[in-house]
Amino acid sequence: MIKLMKKDSLKKFSESLLYILIVIGFVFLIPKALSFVLKTPYPIAAISSSSMWPTLKAGDLILIEGVKKENLKIGDIVVYQNMKQGKGFTVHRVIKINDQNFITRGDANTVSDKPVKYNKLIGRVVHLGNHPFRIPYLGRITMLIH
Repeated sequence: MIKLMKKDSLKKFSESLLYILIVIGFVFLIPKALSFVLKTPYPIAAISSSSMWPTLKAGDLILIEGVKKENLKIGDIVVYQNMKQGKGFTVHRVIKINDQNFITRGDANTVSDKPVKYNKLIGRVVHLGNHPFRIPYLGRITMLIH
């Protein structure tokens, strides 16, 4: 009887440990692996506003790939640092490109953003076919964590 209880306790402990290791893998290893594969320090983002509606919706989780200035195109959905608005990052579509900067606008917005210098560019949204890759609702979990 005591051996059976010890065996059950050991089984529960090992299952719990395995679960913890899986969670650690998701939280730490997957973003690091994605960062390496997608060539950007920030490979994942959560959409927190409706400025890109209907293309991207609040709560969507997106993947970001690194992009060089010379590969940026009008129509790309990009992510850039935006510390002036206190948000950290902005995800909008490129509408104009020149040598010093680029200009974006959210799909649901009527006014263009101020010009953004290329050193603020994080990357562009990964596409599957003709559509941006997004995981609906999963971004809400990351927003709750932060």
